[in-house]
Amino acid sequence: MTGNFVDNIRFLFKSPLKDNLENTIFLDTDYGKIRCFDTGGNKPVIINVPDGPNVIEHQNHLIKELSNEYRVVCFEYPGIGLSYPNFKFDYSFKAGANLLIQIMDTLKVPEAILLFSCSNGFYATKAASDYPERIKQVFLSQTPSVKAMQKWTEKSIPKVLKVPVIGQISNAIMAKKISSIWYKYALPKESPLRDKYSKIAQKSLSNGGCFCLSSLVQGLKKDRNTLLTNIEVPTTMVWGAKDFTHRNTDKNSIKDHIHNCKIVEFKNSGHFPELENTKKFVGLIKSTL
Repeated sequence: MTGNFVDNIRFLFKSPLKDNLENTIFLDTDYGKIRCFDTGGNKPVIINVPDGPNVIEHQNHLIKELSNEYRVVCFEYPGIGLSYPNFKFDYSFKAGANLLIQIMDTLKVPEAILLFSCSNGFYATKAASDYPERIKQVFLSQTPSVKAMQKWTEKSIPKVLKVPVIGQISNAIMAKKISSIWYKYALPKESPLRDKYSKIAQKSLSNGGCFCLSSLVQGLKKDRNTLLTNIEVPTTMVWGAKDFTHRNTDKNSIKDHIHNCKIVEFKNSGHFPELENTKKFVGLIKSTL
């Protein structure tokens, strides 16, 4: 059982404040209206998604660096930012993969390179498994195996958020506090991005944004026994070595699902290597492709 219906009801009639980010649109999908940024053009397509409490604004520098050579599509999954979850989105791998393909169809993207991180990486992996003809390459960051992620959740997520209904209510009350604390643990102590990222997240929440961590955790728990195997799409995972939250996580466990996954460690990055060391990450993408 999950209590995500609490979030669904909370956001059912809610309207966000005006979105002033240029090139941002809201796409109608089976899983609700999804906030999406698209640089447009005829270049090869890279699809990137923020890892909550991050929102599209956190990805701005990454998008800018990639947009010189790629058409960049960045969208917020339901439960993050201004993409409000509806009753059909259950945070399962299947729902996440299907939503990705729906967005690609809506934007007339026949195939794409994926740049996903943390638990969103399971959506990318599921899409690569179910729709290999649509996914050209996958780049992950901080995505271990499903089993390893469950162990991480047990240690890193407050117990109250794992309890259906109570978790969603607590999450709603403490969303700003949770997001602020998150950056203190996810980023290295010396990182100047701690305060910057926290302010962006707080602004999103103040402007009507959501961060449905409790529903995400409960939804992904239902998929803990889901098989993600025989994935042939070329995959590279970058691992930030200074991510305190993943200090005991086995980065090589991702090979339980993707046997030929290439793993690259960024020694000075925390939970967001693609954002903390963007030029190096973009250079890796270009050299790999």
